Amino acid sequence: MHSTRKTSITSERIALGSDAIPLMTRSFAAGAIALAAAAILFSFTEGGFKRFLFSYHTAFCFLLSISVGALFVVVILNLTRAGWGIVIRRLAELIASVILPMMVLFAPIYIVTVFFGGSELGHTLYIWNNPEFINANLETMFEGKQVFLSSKWFGVRIIAYFLILGLMARYFFFKSAKQDEVGGKAISITMQKAAAPCMILFAFTVVFASFDLERSLAPRWFSTMFPVYFFAGATMGAFATLIICCVLLQRRGILTDDITEDHYHDLSKLTFAFVFFWGYVGFSQFMLIWYANLPEETWWFRPRLDWSKWAAVSMLLLFGHLLIPFVGMMSRTVRRNKDIMLVWAIALLFFHWLDHYWLVMPQYGADVTGAVTSTSNQLTIDLYSLLLDGLLVIGLGGIYLGMIVWMGLDKNLIPVKDPRLVESLNFKNP
Repeated sequence: MHSTRKTSITSERIALGSDAIPLMTRSFAAGAIALAAAAILFSFTEGGFKRFLFSYHTAFCFLLSISVGALFVVVILNLTRAGWGIVIRRLAELIASVILPMMVLFAPIYIVTVFFGGSELGHTLYIWNNPEFINANLETMFEGKQVFLSSKWFGVRIIAYFLILGLMARYFFFKSAKQDEVGGKAISITMQKAAAPCMILFAFTVVFASFDLERSLAPRWFSTMFPVYFFAGATMGAFATLIICCVLLQRRGILTDDITEDHYHDLSKLTFAFVFFWGYVGFSQFMLIWYANLPEETWWFRPRLDWSKWAAVSMLLLFGHLLIPFVGMMSRTVRRNKDIMLVWAIALLFFHWLDHYWLVMPQYGADVTGAVTSTSNQLTIDLYSLLLDGLLVIGLGGIYLGMIVWMGLDKNLIPVKDPRLVESLNFKNP
């Protein structure tokens, strides 16, 4: 027996409506309170401002990566004319659209690094801003990077990254929203034509942004695979976030009939694919560095494989970010069950944050050579510090969510006049 073919949206609610303002205000309020509490409590911990800044940077990169991944989803859906994804595209557009206002959240890192470059405060996070580090490494591994890794050019590039990615996200979001008003195929065709050059620009920007934001924390380290590693994690995080958003919205009675089991199946398959892709890239990066055994590369992994330092976190990522979800999400039955996938998506987002923690926080103890050694001032990890790390995630996450809701205040959460909407509403997995 065949079900009746849908010709239009049947959900009673397709926008946040009356839920929007309360959700936005509560998100901003919770975020501001959590950030203030974290700043105060970190002042009483070992390391003080430096510890706060490293934790803040970790939380920021985690949230930014989700929006970067969502932008990739938006561009690839337009580029490939993927009909199945129309019903979830607006959510991805909203998540991506906050890249530009996230510049405000990056302001503390930007001010410290760019405006206080060369001073003791200026190299709190990025050690390449320390004149002592430059002098110690100028004749070895830093000579070719000195101009590139300077506070002035770092500041220019960071602004360029936010503008390129942010304006790209805004372009697709506002074009899509305009189509809700005028309808027709013209806007879909325009967005598809724009998607090809945007994808190329996206790739170049993400490569350099990932280097500047996270890899340059260890400026003596060499890895050409790091941008792909960053991209894989970001896209996995975006698909996991979309699953969470869809389930929670439907529990509030929004988009209940139009995002179906088959859409969850595809979102879950893509999440599963990028879980594996992240693991593949991570292993390939490690294997090539281990096999070559070059000192300018292996030193970065050494503390992360030391049981007295970060090996436990490395094992958590291996099992929690790859092996366990790989097995647990393999079943078609699991991937079509939105309640089970909600649990997996939340778990994967936690391990995605832990991945950024693993990338950023070991460099807290870098010595003047930029390496983390047994004599370095190692980061103290205890339950109290981890709770403060979590408090910063809540703080930035609350403001991040508030921004997303703000962008969607008067917008439908589904492109109501996209010419491929009917195809998406009737999508069935084979």
